[in-house]
Amino acid sequence: MRRKLILGILFLTWTILLVTLSVLPDTDTTPQQDLSDFRWDYLEHFTFYFILTLLYVFWRRDTNYSIRITELILFFVAGILFSWLTEYVQIFIPGRTFNILDMLYNMAGIFFGILICYYLIIRLLIRSYVRSKSPS
Repeated sequence: MRRKLILGILFLTWTILLVTLSVLPDTDTTPQQDLSDFRWDYLEHFTFYFILTLLYVFWRRDTNYSIRITELILFFVAGILFSWLTEYVQIFIPGRTFNILDMLYNMAGIFFGILICYYLIIRLLIRSYVRSKSPS
């Protein structure tokens, strides 16, 4: 129970951090790069949303290291909407703009977070390890 509480608090804190970073005015005076150039902040977007997904999956999993597929789908849809919303509100913030590539990297972080965290780490590695340690 304590683990779930800590992970829930971490998930909520990370979500608040993402919202805060999304609504802060941009004070950087460097010129914007062309959208066709790779920007390192795309990696930041991917990583931030990957971590959000990692925290969510580990928070919501049960004692058998399982999570309902419907819950994962709902999180994915909510994450996509959250990603879109955090980019959309930047239209109204001085120095910020809506960037579809930022949003796509956010969404990719969520998708690969679910894929890697849940399906590879939990379903394949941890659950098979737990099964191998349980008495036959």
